Amino acid sequence: MSPWGDERAGLRTFVYGAQAVAATGVALLAFLSVLTSPESWAVCLEALACAAALVGVHLARFANGRVRCEAPALVVQALLGFLPMLQLGALWSTAAGFFAGGLLLVYPPVRAVPAALLACAAAGIVSAWPGPSVHAGLAGTVTAGVAALTLFGLGTAARLVAVREAEVYELKRRVVAKEHERFARDLHDLLGLSLSAITLKGELVDRLVTSRPAQAREELAELLVMSRRALADVRTISAGYRELSLDEECRAAATVLSAAGIRVTVARSGLGGLSPQLATALATMLREGVTNVVRHSTAHFCAFSVSTEDGTAWLEIVNDGATGAVGGADSGAGLRNLRDRVDALGGTLATETTVDGTYRLVVAIPVRSPEKGQCRTHRGGWARRWVSTAISGQPQDP
Repeated sequence: MSPWGDERAGLRTFVYGAQAVAATGVALLAFLSVLTSPESWAVCLEALACAAALVGVHLARFANGRVRCEAPALVVQALLGFLPMLQLGALWSTAAGFFAGGLLLVYPPVRAVPAALLACAAAGIVSAWPGPSVHAGLAGTVTAGVAALTLFGLGTAARLVAVREAEVYELKRRVVAKEHERFARDLHDLLGLSLSAITLKGELVDRLVTSRPAQAREELAELLVMSRRALADVRTISAGYRELSLDEECRAAATVLSAAGIRVTVARSGLGGLSPQLATALATMLREGVTNVVRHSTAHFCAFSVSTEDGTAWLEIVNDGATGAVGGADSGAGLRNLRDRVDALGGTLATETTVDGTYRLVVAIPVRSPEKGQCRTHRGGWARRWVSTAISGQPQDP
């Protein structure tokens, strides 16, 4: 068990023990008043039984901090707190604090406080009878009120401990769920491109091994490099975080697309001022976007660009041969993972599929606060010119 777990267990035990001592003390005050009076032993034994029952009901129903509507317990407390008072008078007034304290623990203050005050006043009235004795009435009201506040205070402490435990449990559950989500997302995004590249290289080596063994050996050497990179990605996922080089990811993406027989066009500009975190995020998104092209399309060309302009970092991927699975409901977790990453950075993601099967993915992530509306309008025209150039068949060296 962790130190915090030991501390919580100790605090819970302490609060429960304090309540047990307080409840027993309140009950003993009532019983000792009867014991020191001229009442018979039979009456004293009855008072002891009632006091023990009041303590048991309180500890069983109100001391665990998870108080709900405890109407039966309140009825028992009312009966054991007020019926003996009809015979014992002020001697038993302290026991009425159990009922008043239970009201304060169960109901909201707007209802509990008037009801508890009424219960304490009723204890004072019964204590003053017959007489009437103002002194006995005030003493009965005060003792019942002090007992109620004592039990209420310790019961509230137990409730706060229980709420704190529930919050800690929920926090741990969310941390574990978030870590599971991160692991699954990174496993999908970081390894998807590497495994796709290894598969393509393996198929290429299989085709070349008999006809062109020299080239097959070269491709096999690249395959080994890719497999080592995939192993490094696995270690990255288990470690939780590693910075990725955006330039290296652009080259790797172009290599994978070329190995798949897809004509590649790459454009990069203004990347020098990107923070390592943003560059890593863009590199990861590029991996997933290119993986979707390889897996979910019959593309003959793919053009992607990474740039910064007007305080916004942009990632655009355009390819032909789009099928219904690209970016749709059948594309698996890829697009959803991309949206989660973009949303976490305060950016936007948009996709578009034209009637001729051209698919376009655009990611915009703010680097700094641009003038309202400036970057999107200007970028839109630049993107259309770049996409037109890419589709026209003028490849650019990655």
